[in-house]
Amino acid sequence: MTKSNAADGERRDHLEGGLADIGCDGCGIGVRAGKRSAMQTSVQWRGHACELIAEVAGGRPTALVPTCPQLRESIDRAIREGRLEVS
Repeated sequence: MTKSNAADGERRDHLEGGLADIGCDGCGIGVRAGKRSAMQTSVQWRGHACELIAEVAGGRPTALVPTCPQLRESIDRAIREGRLEVS
């Protein structure tokens, strides 16, 4: 394996490793979510953000909105149910 391939693999593992498909119980939009610690949560949106986040963003990029309470609860439930692990 070349250095470039190894670096690509490390980058992909860092960005995608430990992520699970989670659907928001509130709006049904799917995300990929991961937990690297009890305090840290990574969320990768598959498409557009939910209406609640878009509303809070008020025209700004939705990435600037820290969280959606309904999605946060959906992720927490996935952890309790064993569908998502803190890695």
